[in-house]
Amino acid sequence: MGYFRKKSYICRVLNIKTMNQLTRMVGVALPMTFVLCGCQWVSSYDYSLYHHIFIEEEARLTDDASSPYLDFAIDYTCLNEEGDSIAQMVNRAIQREFLGTDYADLVPQAAVDSFKNVYLRNYRTEVGELYQADLDKSASRETMPEWYGQTYSLVTFVEEGHAAMVMNASANYFVDMGGAHPNQWSQWLNFDTNTGKLLTKEEVFKAEAVKDIEQMLLGKLIAMQAELNPEEQVQTLEDLQRIGFLQLTSIYIPENFLLAKEKVMFLFNRYDIAPYSAGEIVLEVPYEEIGHCLIEK
Repeated sequence: MGYFRKKSYICRVLNIKTMNQLTRMVGVALPMTFVLCGCQWVSSYDYSLYHHIFIEEEARLTDDASSPYLDFAIDYTCLNEEGDSIAQMVNRAIQREFLGTDYADLVPQAAVDSFKNVYLRNYRTEVGELYQADLDKSASRETMPEWYGQTYSLVTFVEEGHAAMVMNASANYFVDMGGAHPNQWSQWLNFDTNTGKLLTKEEVFKAEAVKDIEQMLLGKLIAMQAELNPEEQVQTLEDLQRIGFLQLTSIYIPENFLLAKEKVMFLFNRYDIAPYSAGEIVLEVPYEEIGHCLIEK
């Protein structure tokens, strides 16, 4: 079985307002209990050949150079799909999940360009109408609402997986539309490199093991918060709820999971299980603990 050469990739620092540092997702790995059959892609596809698309643009609301603007940036990684049907399938799925169904059937460059054009056009049309109405009222630019100036950023990654059998992709979004705080969220995907199929949690985790996994996640969350907030003495579910966690939902297996090299990682975005102030929550379960819960193939 071939060995995929590592290619380091450093995310560009985007020139956008208040953007947090984006975390690069690690590669994926699977234990012996979860094995995807076949490995034809290894011999036919050089995994180190990723394709990168970078777009950064300021879109002002009017022709006036002093008018508010949208700070728009995409740093997009996909597979070099030329002559490879599996890479094409993976790229289309990534586009569907990260950009939207309207862009799923395009080649990557066209998909990203089209997404940008639509987003900028909607900003100039929808926000521009409100801005022009304020100008018509002779409102001073100095007193204009700050939300006329906005930010959109999308950064995606593609990484190799264990023994070239699984590949994962991730997206980090940052959207500032002038509210109380910007919106930030992430999305994780895992693919079978033999078929190009997007793996769902139902295809990875045994149905009869769901309750066990949820208890693992609850235990990891309690341990995390006990370490982060020692003064709160978090030891139980009730303690978590007291500090704002799991007040509106029980613990669950999220759609965002990552099959990492030595562990399975579960991602809860802001508001999923806690207030915005709690930030993004990542729970990690080593394969020694969760391996028996994975579907054998």
